[in-house]
Order: sequence, then structure tokens, then C-alpha cells
Amino acid sequence: MNSSILTIENLNVYFDVFGGSVSAVRGLNLTLDHNESIGIIGESGCGKSTLSYTIMRYLAPNSRVTGKVMFREDNLLEKTEQEILAFRGNRIAMVYQNPYSSLNPALTIGFQLDEVTRFHQKASKEKAREKSIQALTSLNMGDPEGLVKRYPHQISGGMQQRVCIAMALLCQPDLMILDEPTTALDVTTEAVILDLIRDLKDKYAMSLMYISHDIGVINKVADRIVVMYSGEIVESGPNEELFAHPHHPYTRALINCIPREGLVKENFRLNTIPGYVKQRGTDEGGCPFAERCSMKVAGCIERYGMREVGEKHAAACDRAYAADVADSFAKLKVSRSKQHADHTKPILEVQDLYKHFGKKRKIYAVNGVSVGVERGTVLGIVGESGCGKTTMGQTAVGLYTPSKGRILFNDTDISVSWKKRSPEMLKQIQFIFQNPGRSLNPSHTVEQIISRPLKKLMGISSREERKTRIIKMLEQVGLSEEYLSKKSSHLSGGEQQRVAIARAFCLSPGLIICDEPTSALDVSVQSSVLNLLGDLQAETLAAYVFISHDLHVINYISDYIMVMYLGRVCEYGTREEVMQPPFHPYTEALLSSVPEIDPSQKKRKIRLGGQLPDPAKKIRGCPFAGRCHMQIGTICETQPPPLVKFSDTHSLSCHLDFPDAVREPAGEATG
Repeated sequence: MNSSILTIENLNVYFDVFGGSVSAVRGLNLTLDHNESIGIIGESGCGKSTLSYTIMRYLAPNSRVTGKVMFREDNLLEKTEQEILAFRGNRIAMVYQNPYSSLNPALTIGFQLDEVTRFHQKASKEKAREKSIQALTSLNMGDPEGLVKRYPHQISGGMQQRVCIAMALLCQPDLMILDEPTTALDVTTEAVILDLIRDLKDKYAMSLMYISHDIGVINKVADRIVVMYSGEIVESGPNEELFAHPHHPYTRALINCIPREGLVKENFRLNTIPGYVKQRGTDEGGCPFAERCSMKVAGCIERYGMREVGEKHAAACDRAYAADVADSFAKLKVSRSKQHADHTKPILEVQDLYKHFGKKRKIYAVNGVSVGVERGTVLGIVGESGCGKTTMGQTAVGLYTPSKGRILFNDTDISVSWKKRSPEMLKQIQFIFQNPGRSLNPSHTVEQIISRPLKKLMGISSREERKTRIIKMLEQVGLSEEYLSKKSSHLSGGEQQRVAIARAFCLSPGLIICDEPTSALDVSVQSSVLNLLGDLQAETLAAYVFISHDLHVINYISDYIMVMYLGRVCEYGTREEVMQPPFHPYTEALLSSVPEIDPSQKKRKIRLGGQLPDPAKKIRGCPFAGRCHMQIGTICETQPPPLVKFSDTHSLSCHLDFPDAVREPAGEATG
């Protein structure tokens, strides 16, 4: 048997657009062996997804393709539409980034799974259902018989993604392509799915092509990493070798963009890559990264080209650590002073906050949360989806009203809807949403978007005065005056998020609630947004509530961290207290699930089984009981955990015995 399952030779993909043709993939050569897994990384626009769609023959009609895509002995590019059907799903399967758009909301999960084997393998209805249940069982999904009768909206995002993987596995394909399948998932769910993918690869002797912009995620599933930029492969090699000795400046820049242990906002700025990935014309040549590269020299163009730089390690450049260029990482050291932060009085106080939804069937979203946020500091809130962190933030900003408890801002009670708050209070508390594309009006220009709050809340009637303020704010967030006339729909994700940040800061607020503002961004854009938030806070002394499921991001940006689970606070403390032991078992599980960008670092795996408890049911004991790897007995299920205090700033709720800690009685068990 030929060891290579996929061989790509001199692949070029062009798209004919208004004004000419653009090159999406250029001169690409790649080999994938039997039972091998490779990871493909790069920013948005680098051609990763175009490569996968070319293999599947899913390209748009305006595309032109040259070269060869050999699957075993068959050139997929020469197959007719009828012939390619024998490969899609049956021998080559693909899992997409968004499970919501991959599953039909009007059909049951069982029907959609059955359809795969009935179409590709002509199985009977009974045999198809049997295989569907087997596939769900192999992915450790409880009650598969009941699950097949449900609709996609009746299960969580993590379960939806597992259904998509089960769908891809049904025909036991030789090759599975995964296009960022965990981007929108919690770290705990992501860790389980990545482990599952690795196990399934070995079980079924499949080859994997895993696409992502996060090298930490790639390290968990891939044996070899391929770095793409502007449609070309610029470096490839074994994951440990690539991390330890990157040769291409782009590879090194991507690695340095990612927050990690030891990097905090007070001491370091994150590495950023200036500019963005540009579309290249068909006649453009040379190094595609040269325009953004801080290490380019006159001879770069002549020397550009893939060559061996180590065992199974190839790169198109060897200047990642050029001796004639100062180490950019050393330049990133900063000193953001917090001497003006007010540590005596919180700007925001949340007192015993509860938020319930529904009447007949109550959903207990937030259950007795108390926390304060000081001026000039960042409170990071971390936890899985459904833990109540976004609900708490939206209640603080006035999108919801509390069911019980109080919210104080500068000693003023604001436990009411935003409609009943004064313009001054609306101006003082701003919200940055997770998806900038959906929070900005696509039919309005940037000037109109930022101008509206200036007019409505600050009463600035003069357009010229508003325009002057907007230009100044755009410059602060790294955008120029030319963006005034651009519509938000014409901007990249990073540019849209900068506009959203500019809109929030233009009112000089005292508090900004950031709801996962970097989760959907490339690592390079994420680092620039985090740097920007750090710089603006140092200038304005605004307080942040920063919501995220990424503990590396939380560790970098936060001064205090609150870990939430099922509407309650598991652990609270300063960044150093929460990120170092002793941990609450849930905090420990979250930390163990975070993908490490250094593949040589091995840490204890703690995988949480099952799902979050039903938020509509009353819980007598600890809400984490049943999933906890350190559960000590029935006491965890029958009695609320006591509050364990380690210091004035550090506490957690747990039945475990922690020496040298003060235990206080548990509060009321609700929700």
C-alpha cells in the first residue's frame, strides 16, 4: 500500500473577481501519509479553508484550479461531479467550524445521521439507525437512543459539534478534514473533543488535516504543522521542532502573539503583526510576507524559496532570529503603572445578585453573586458556557433587571433596566460584545456608528465637533481618518472590534464590560486588541469586567479573577492567587484544559465528564458534584459547600480540607 494518502502537487487556485483575478492558493505542494495528522495554521485569508474546499471540490463557479490533488491513485481535480460523490463523505469527510450552520434545525439528529449511510452506503433504514447510534456512542455521548430523537437546538454547542464529527465518522473515511471545529467552544469542551479526535484517528487509522489559527490547539492533534501565508506554505515541520526552532519570521510572530504563562499586561505588550493578509494578483511574486516583516533585508526576494532546514523541517526563510535585527520580544517590555487605581472604594458593587428567567420553568442563571470592581482594575470572569458570566455582565449594564440583589455604581443603585437609567449613567457603563459584526450596524458608516452615542448621550450637536472627537478616538485605536466613510460590513473582524472599542471609549466611561471580545479573532488581531485595551485603561483608568473562557487571555489582562459555575462563584482572588495552587477543583480542571503553545510541556489531564447540570433544577449540595475529580462523598451532593478564605482577597467554595484556611458556613442553596 502506498504510504501517502494525499499528495498535492503545484496547486494553484484563482478567483475571477471584478477588476481581475486573485490568487488564493499558489504553488502548493503537500503530502499526507496514511494515519498521519497534520495541522495547518495561519491568519484569516491565508488560504487554509480554500485548500480544504479544493480537496472536497466545493469551490465557487468563479474559481480556476491547476495542479494535482492525488487521493491514493485518483486525481480529484479530474473527477466529474458525479464521480466526486463517491469520495465525499464516504472516503473524505469534513467537519466545519460552525455546527449551527452544518445541521438542519428542522430535522432530527437521527434523521440527519441516518441520511449519511443511507446515501453513501445504501444502508437500510434499520441498519443506518444502528450505525448512527454506534457513532454517537463512540463519541461518549450519553443516551444516544434519546439523542437521535432530538433537534439540534435542543442540545449544547459542544454536543452539536460531536454530532457533526459522528456524521463524518459514519462511513469510516480514510481522510478527515476539520476546519476550526472548536473555535467557538469552551476550553473544557474543546479539550474533550480534541482528545476524542486523536483517539478516533488511532482507532480508525484515519489521516487528519486540522485547520486552525491557534498553534496550541494544533499541538494537541497534529504530528506535523504546516504554516500558510497568502496561499503559500512558508514553513512545515514536526510540532516540537517548529515551536523550538521556527525559521520563518511569520511562524515566530504567530507564536509570540499568543498570551502564555508569565506574560501579564503590567510588564509586557503582546507581539503583534502589523498590517493584514492582502490578496495577491496572479502576476505577483516573491515573498508574500515581506511587506509586514520586521526582519526583511534587500536580499530577501532573491533568497526566497522552500528549502530543508532540518530533519523533516522546511522553510521559505531563515531569518526568524536574524542577528542584524533587535529581538522584537525584548521591545515589548512596558511598565503600565497602576498607582492611580483606587483600591479603597469599588466603582461597581454586585451584592447577592440573582437572575432567573421564565415563570413556569425557572432558569437559574445567576445565583447569589457578590463582587466588587475597583477603578482602574480588571475583573476577569471565566467559566464554561451556561455558567452565568454573560448574564451577570448584561444585568450590570441594564439589558436585564435583577430578580434579587443590588447593583451599585459609585454608590448609586442601578438595579433597573437601562431604559430607567439617566443619560449620565448610560454614558458611564459601556458594553463591548463578542461579535463585532453583529453589534455594528452594517448599513452605517464608522462615523455614524460612533457619532450616535456622542449625540444622544453627550449632547454634542455640532457634527464638526463630533467628527474631531471621532478622528482622535480612531487614532487611539490604531485606525485612520479614512475609516470615517467606511461601512462596518467592509471591515475585517479586527477592524470591526476596534470600532466597537472606539465607540465604547468615546464617552469616557468609568466601567466597560467586555464579553469575550477576542474569542473569534486571529491570534495576531487578538494580541493587538488586548494591547489596545491595556493602553487605553492606563490612560483613562476605566475599570473592566472582562468575560472569557480563555484562561491565558484572562491571566494576561486581569488583576482579579472570578471563576463561575452554574451561576455561582467557585473561586475569587487576585490573578496570582487564582492561577497558583491551592485551586478549586473546577479551576484546576479549567487550567488543565487550556491548550499549551509549547508542545514539550506536559501537564496532568483533567477531563470533565457529562454536561452542566440542568439550570432549572434546585441543587442541594455543590453544583460541581458529579463532574468533580476530587469529590469526597455524599456530602458534596447533599450539603452546600462552605466558603474557604485564604486571605482578604482569596476565597473559594468547597468541601475539601485546605490547611491554614478559614471556613465559613455556606449560604442558602438555591437554583
